[in-house]
Amino acid sequence: MSSQGGSQAIVANDSGLSQLSSTNTATSAKYKNPDLFQVLSQISASSDLFVKVEVLDGNNNRIVPPVHTPYKQFSGNKRVWDSVLKLPINYSQVDYNAYLSFELLEIVQTKPTRFAEGRLSLFNHENGTLRKGTYKVPIYTGSGGEVNYKDENCTTALERKLINYENGALKKEPWLDTISMPIVDKLKRQEASPNAEAPYHLFVELPNFSLPIVFSDITYELPSLAIDTLPHADYLDKTQLGTESAGAMVLTSVDLAPRKLYDPDFDLSTLHNFNSTGEASVPGSAGVPGQTGVSVRSAPLDPIEKKFNILSTSINNNSLLDKEVKPSPQDRDELGKILRKPSSAVLADNEKRMLWKYRYYFSKNSGDDTQIQAGPSQSQRQFLTKFFKCFNWENESELDHALKEILPFWSVEKIDMGDALELLSNQFNPYNLTAALRRRLVDTSGTGRDVNTAEEQKIDKIFKYAMKLREFAVDRLKLASADELLLYLLQLVQALKYEVIEEGQTSLEKAPLAKFLIQRSVENGILGNFFYWYVKVENEDQLNGGGNIPQSKAVNGAIYGVVLNTYIEKLREFCHKTKSPQYKYLKRQIAFIKKLTGLVEKIRTTFKRNEATAKKVQFLREYLADPSNEMLNFPDPFPLPLDPSVIICGCHPDESSVFKSSLAPLKITFKTITNFKERSSSSHSSQIFGGSKKHKHGKYSLMFKIGDDLRQDQLVIQIINLMDQLLKNENLDLKLTPYKILATSPIAGLIQFVPNETLDAVLSATYDNTTSTSAAQAGANTANGILRYLQLHSRMLHHEEPESQSVLGKKKNSIPSQEQEHAVSSDLGVSPILMDNYVKSCAGYCVITYLLGVGDRHLDNLLLSPNGKFWHADFGYILGRDPKPFPPLMKLPIQVIDGMGGMTHENFNIFKNYCFITYTTLRRNSNLILNLFQLMLNANIPDIQIDPKRVVEKVEEKTLSSTV
Repeated sequence: MSSQGGSQAIVANDSGLSQLSSTNTATSAKYKNPDLFQVLSQISASSDLFVKVEVLDGNNNRIVPPVHTPYKQFSGNKRVWDSVLKLPINYSQVDYNAYLSFELLEIVQTKPTRFAEGRLSLFNHENGTLRKGTYKVPIYTGSGGEVNYKDENCTTALERKLINYENGALKKEPWLDTISMPIVDKLKRQEASPNAEAPYHLFVELPNFSLPIVFSDITYELPSLAIDTLPHADYLDKTQLGTESAGAMVLTSVDLAPRKLYDPDFDLSTLHNFNSTGEASVPGSAGVPGQTGVSVRSAPLDPIEKKFNILSTSINNNSLLDKEVKPSPQDRDELGKILRKPSSAVLADNEKRMLWKYRYYFSKNSGDDTQIQAGPSQSQRQFLTKFFKCFNWENESELDHALKEILPFWSVEKIDMGDALELLSNQFNPYNLTAALRRRLVDTSGTGRDVNTAEEQKIDKIFKYAMKLREFAVDRLKLASADELLLYLLQLVQALKYEVIEEGQTSLEKAPLAKFLIQRSVENGILGNFFYWYVKVENEDQLNGGGNIPQSKAVNGAIYGVVLNTYIEKLREFCHKTKSPQYKYLKRQIAFIKKLTGLVEKIRTTFKRNEATAKKVQFLREYLADPSNEMLNFPDPFPLPLDPSVIICGCHPDESSVFKSSLAPLKITFKTITNFKERSSSSHSSQIFGGSKKHKHGKYSLMFKIGDDLRQDQLVIQIINLMDQLLKNENLDLKLTPYKILATSPIAGLIQFVPNETLDAVLSATYDNTTSTSAAQAGANTANGILRYLQLHSRMLHHEEPESQSVLGKKKNSIPSQEQEHAVSSDLGVSPILMDNYVKSCAGYCVITYLLGVGDRHLDNLLLSPNGKFWHADFGYILGRDPKPFPPLMKLPIQVIDGMGGMTHENFNIFKNYCFITYTTLRRNSNLILNLFQLMLNANIPDIQIDPKRVVEKVEEKTLSSTV
């Protein structure tokens, strides 16, 4: 067993057995008793034996399972195993009287039979030290003999000198050893053993230690628990303890025997602190980002280690040695492991010291990836966020040095977007960084000491530097395009909770993220559309109680009202100045959502829950077709809130419906203007030349639902869309279908309606087999409903979709399109485009739903579109939650594989290859994904609020579950 907890495992090394020739059985005895011929040790001096070694305590009780020597073939007059045995226990786990038992066994009539036994104590009781080095253990054919806890006296003077030589006590001279060792062996055979009672001796070599290991043990008293605090104390009848047993002793405490096992949970001071505060936090953890406190089960930091940590970050902060030090190859490897750790990982003390030691090395070379060899360049760019976690923010000298000396080396171009998001998270929230200081400030407020002034100054400095980091992160966001910002906008809106704004304050001067998002949203209509609805929903949620999420200065939900009012005012001023229609569009969208809300409420009040759906559909179509309701044709077109790139001008009543549900969700097909921008740009010239372009109309179907919180589905779709862009950034388009979802309030929202069939419907439907495949192909391939569905839709003319570009910009080392594998469909009677869409989308959704822990997967929420794209819907269970017990990690029905041609078809190998590429690509971007979930911890999303402390950990387990 390997070393654990600083304790060595018990090892027996280089074991040899020497047998004396005088113990052989006489030949006459063998003929008198022929059974002796069955025992090989009675015949041959080199018969097969094996040794069983086990550890026993002072009461002869076995502690761990025994270990055995491997088979060895012996020759001559010795039995030498020369084997290393490791017992599955640490030295720190055995008591003072423990000993090793060496039992020699042989095979007699196919059964292990005891031959002899010897014992060796682990500790020498004369000096209380652990035995080490080589020992000569007497072996007895009868009982194992008594355990000798003193110095062993079975070795001769020559053997003792030889043991000292082997243990390194005597200097070795190779030229002299070559001459003298044969002579020593000859003298050793001639010299008699002082222990004549033992017919055999076993030479055992135990591990050597540079220093003596002295046994030490402490007995810890368990605390006495009062009877009133005991569980089930209420069941005791106190009257019976009084009158009837007046002379008897009344039980007031529980007496427990002392234990030698150290248990920090029962340390009296820790237990008292835990009971009084509910949490025992360890000194030194305050002021460290991402480390707010340590469990009561964690032992406090040793004072010597604590002082060493302080000195290691305080001495020679600006010396030439610190500025020029470079890591050794071993340190570079270790630094690479540290930098590749996820942002949620808590750094160990030695890791923090290493990051501090090489802070100048990384900072000076941050812009030159060729000079840094600790790992991939992406890992090097993550140094800055790790560095700000390696020191104590309450130490002013360290804080000044980090923000004044190290941060200026870094420009915003040198950090990734994921690192900027981490700097905006709650880990670097100034209220969290100063939590311990503010508590101490309150505790000493009545003493009148000068410490209050010093603490207040320290708090002000931490706020100042935390704001500087926040501004640094916002400067990195300014480099992103509007399309890229839209990928993270949902999390950036959540990060507004960590802005510094006092209660009742309406100014955003000290809120750099809020000012930036408002400015970019005013300038960009699409970004502003989603920014408004995200902030509106959060503001309404806070006004309604915020889902019982505790509010504090560290999590300021009141900021959304200020941000919302400021955005509307800035947008109105901007549109008035630039003649932009965005402000008018926003007012039309708000009125549109109010009208849809009123329509749903009207249907619910007009019809009973169990009333026929057909009547509700008829009512909806009549309402939409009535010109007085201004739904058939809108007075003015405007962007659809769900997708502002789509301009809607009316609806199609005949293609609208009501779903069969008690919530009465609406499915409405809107009339769109596909050439709206083109026509708007030509409107000015048409006034001069008298011509104008006509509208080109299209259709867009969506579902409007009241009664469900769509924010969890909205989050999952946003993460899927981000992953899709990350894959396309590597030139890997997996034909995903991240349909659009927008929550317009905490209980209502819009969902894009994509033409589809559930797998349950596809597998149960019957299709006419009129494809042009051969008879053999038809018999083999039409048994699967998915394959028949793809064959049916292959008759239609499907054009290959144009290559979709990532908004992140394609990488230089991305996979070329011509090198990507395409699905095989020639033997399946399916269009190559449809089969390629099907295989790629299956691979993409299998990996993504695994990473997100999507649950409740069944054939009704696994969907298939006519273009062959496979996709998932309904994300009511995520992060490992599932209504069924023991759900599979990945939902991949066999029918889905059969749709590719089966597990023996080449398409299945292509599918597995796409799964591997998808997982490794997303794993390389795990830091960004984890930081996005980190920003969502205080969002009112059901599956996050169930266990917010383990949200990031659950995603981390999937993204970093194995090494690549």
